[in-house]
Amino acid sequence: MVYGEPGSGKTYLAATAQDSEDTKPILFLDVEGGVTTLRKRKDVDVVAVRSMDDVTRVHNDLFRDTSHYYKTVILDSLSELQKLDMRTVMQAEKDKSPTPERVDVDAPTQRAWGISGEHVRRVVRAYRDLPCHTIMTALVGTEFDTDEKGKEDKGHVKLYYPLFPGKLRGEIPGFFDVVGFLQADADRQGNQTRTLQVAKTKRVVAKDRTASLGLIVKEPSIPMMWSMIHGEQVTNNT
Repeated sequence: MVYGEPGSGKTYLAATAQDSEDTKPILFLDVEGGVTTLRKRKDVDVVAVRSMDDVTRVHNDLFRDTSHYYKTVILDSLSELQKLDMRTVMQAEKDKSPTPERVDVDAPTQRAWGISGEHVRRVVRAYRDLPCHTIMTALVGTEFDTDEKGKEDKGHVKLYYPLFPGKLRGEIPGFFDVVGFLQADADRQGNQTRTLQVAKTKRVVAKDRTASLGLIVKEPSIPMMWSMIHGEQVTNNT
């Protein structure tokens, strides 16, 4: 799982799986409608998904494909999929309600949170268990320190984490072998440097079960990370 701010390069990083013989061909599930990043890549198969049902149908097709054609499946992004699903769940509650005018689809109920949360867990488990590699992206959530009056101090971030509501925030990272926080910083000349933090600290939720990637991977790509995990020489990580 790769998480970060919009524009940090999550989509681009995930799509570099197409550049390794060990992880291509890839199937890219576009939830956000943000594949402009891939417009120059004619070698990536993209499927637009706009609901949990779409994601389930794609999974079933992959599960039935005995040729295992795709070596990697990418879902971009899980945060957006959860939001879309929540609206679908709330619309279903509105449709079933005897007083639909009292149901606000933009104000989820506790029951809706529970239903949508279980939908997300099922999708992550199902894709993780396919006979291929799975990469998912997410937006970043932030938790702020509080001042002496108990108010959030927006100038001091306490924690960065993959953006999911409620219990999902702690559960979803547990499904993945690698969870990385992707950041993009620009110098005065406008040149961007990207870093992927894969080691947990007090401020950043991250993990690397392979114990091969160090603390931070500079200018990360999937082929680079694959080589590091499999013991090949890579020099631009710390």
